[in-house]
Amino acid sequence: MRRYENIGIILTLFGAILWGVSGTSVQFIGNFRNMNLEWLLTMRLITAGLLTVLYGWVRQGNTIFNIFRNWRDTLGLVVFGVFGMALCQYTYFRSIVIAGAGIATVLQYLAPSMIIVYLLVRYGKHPSKGEIFSVILALAGTICLMGNDGFSFESFRSDVLFWGLLSAVGVAVYSVSPVRLLATYGTIPIVGFGMFLSGIVAAILFHQPNSYAMWDVWTVIGCFNVVFLGTIVSFNAYLEGVKRIGAVPGSILSSIEPISAAFFGWAFLDNQFSVLGLIGMAMIIATVIIIALEKRNQ
Repeated sequence: MRRYENIGIILTLFGAILWGVSGTSVQFIGNFRNMNLEWLLTMRLITAGLLTVLYGWVRQGNTIFNIFRNWRDTLGLVVFGVFGMALCQYTYFRSIVIAGAGIATVLQYLAPSMIIVYLLVRYGKHPSKGEIFSVILALAGTICLMGNDGFSFESFRSDVLFWGLLSAVGVAVYSVSPVRLLATYGTIPIVGFGMFLSGIVAAILFHQPNSYAMWDVWTVIGCFNVVFLGTIVSFNAYLEGVKRIGAVPGSILSSIEPISAAFFGWAFLDNQFSVLGLIGMAMIIATVIIIALEKRNQ
C-alpha cells in the first residue's frame, strides 16, 4: 500500500510539473517564435480531444457516446467545453504571452476563491473561516503580484490582470459546471469530447488555419510540450495520482504547478521576479493549501 501511494505522489507531482512546462512552452513559442495563439489553442484542443476520445473508445467502446443521447447533457458538455476549457486555455495563453508563465499560472490559481464567492452569491453557501481568509489572502497576493515591477501607474499592466482573472473564471467554470456530467458519464468522455467540441468551435470562431510561426526544431518541441506532455500525459498522470492518494492531497501537491512554471520561465526564458512578486505568489498558492487542509479536517 505504501508503494502504491508513493507512486501516486510521484504521478501527481509529475502531472503538475508538466503543466508548468507547458506554460513555459506557450510563452516561448508565443513570444520567441511568433506563434498564432488562436491557431495553437485550436490545434491543442482538437488534437488532445481527439486522442483522448480515441483512448476512451479503445477502453470503453461505444458507451463513451452515451452523452449524445440526451440533448440537455450534450448542451452542458458544449458549455463546459467552450466557457470552461476553451475560455480558460485561451485567456491563459494570452496572459502567459503578456506576463510570463509564472505570473499567469498564479493568477489562474485565484479560481478557488472565485468559486467560494460564486457559491455564496448563487446558493447562499456561507464560507468557512479558512475560506474567508483564503479570499482575503488571494486578493492581497494578487495586489503584490501586480506590483512585481513596483507600484507605479506606468508599471501596472491592466491587460495582465484582465486576462489572468478571466483565466481564473474559466477554471472556475471548468471546475463547477461538469460535476454532474462527470459523475454520470465518467472523466474521459467528458474531457475528451469537451476538448474536441470546443476545438471545433474555436476553429469556426477564430478561423485561423495558419500558425504564422517561425518553425524550427524548438517550435516543434514547444508544440509537443503543449499538446502531448502538457495536456494528454499531464492530465492522465495527475488523475491516476489523485486516484491513488485522494483529491485533497492531490490538490495540495498540484500547487507545485505555478512554482514549476516560474522556475522554468526563470531558467529558460529569463523571467524576473521581485521579492514582492514572490510573496504574492506564495500568498495565492497558500490559499489552495489552506482550503484543501480545511476540507481534510472536516
